[in-house]
Amino acid sequence: MYYHRQYNMETNPTYYIDLITRYFFAEATPEEIRELETWVMTDPANATIFSAYRKTWETIENDRIKSSVNLSDEWNILVSKLKTHDEDLPNAPLQLSSPQPSIVHRPSSTVNRQSSIVNRQSKILSWSLRAAALFLLLAIPTYFFYRHFNAPAEMTLTATTDIAERTLPDGTTVTLNTGATMTCPSRFEGSFRKVTLQGEAWFEVAHDKTKPFIVAAGNARIRVVGTSFFVNTNTSKANEEIILSSGIVKVYYENNPEKVATLYPGDKAELYAAGDAIIKTTNQDVNFLAWKTKHLVFNNTPLNEVAALLTRVYHTSVRLSDDRLSDCRITTTFDRQSLESVLNVLKATLDLQVRSNGSGIELSGHGCNRNK
Repeated sequence: MYYHRQYNMETNPTYYIDLITRYFFAEATPEEIRELETWVMTDPANATIFSAYRKTWETIENDRIKSSVNLSDEWNILVSKLKTHDEDLPNAPLQLSSPQPSIVHRPSSTVNRQSSIVNRQSKILSWSLRAAALFLLLAIPTYFFYRHFNAPAEMTLTATTDIAERTLPDGTTVTLNTGATMTCPSRFEGSFRKVTLQGEAWFEVAHDKTKPFIVAAGNARIRVVGTSFFVNTNTSKANEEIILSSGIVKVYYENNPEKVATLYPGDKAELYAAGDAIIKTTNQDVNFLAWKTKHLVFNNTPLNEVAALLTRVYHTSVRLSDDRLSDCRITTTFDRQSLESVLNVLKATLDLQVRSNGSGIELSGHGCNRNK
């Protein structure tokens, strides 16, 4: 009798073998059957193991059924085969009036020979079944132990004081903004490539239509084949934000995978942990990737928005000494310039004073609307 085990594959690598055995013994609960089904569908290697176990099980069952067929019929077949080797015996007709082989009146030497052959075949069948069972007992757990100890290690990439760029095992390039963390396996196995992200990141995914690339960010899931996109899990109003640059992206929630939003180049999606809504719009922020490219575009932009973007791009607090300075606007473009260079342009253009202190940089001045 098999009993439900209160552990899983993470603590016992033979857990699913036990579950498969319970399934074939018709002792698995509906919940265990669903768990086994999910496990088989998750990884082609798991399906191969289940298929091998099923074939071996069917072989054992077929042999067991054959060994319990009608003894009378089997006895007649056996006697007919032996008859050619018994030319010295009388040619008396053989009949079976009962399924019991003992009523067949044959010379004792023939009966002994027949009995010996039956015993020998029974022993061969018994040893075959034992060998098959031993193979399953040793080979399959060994495979799981191999997978357990040879499983890909988990890598963690963290951008601490500056942006960090890494090429993943599949050729995908990831750039993390300061403070972001990403985890992924040292090699991608199974039917998909999955990474987990916290923070801002830019992905340039290597194309592989047979193994989709999945970014997990909280409850949000981003599924792609080969494309470029930006992910931010630290927005002020939404929990996750995705902006697509090229290719096609499918966005959904882990707990509601049927509800999918498809993004095309230029689209933006916002996802909220409080519900299952996916807000899809057209991206209007030309500076969404400025933290990576250091390319800043201002078009009649209020100074408070300029200060916020400089803080985000250069990781230095830039603030206004007076809210009235927000009325100042600027139109210009900066391309890979230092923060000092950008501040000098603002200072000269808007007649500002720039003061650095221990907590960041403060912009002050008379303001651009003197009458307010």
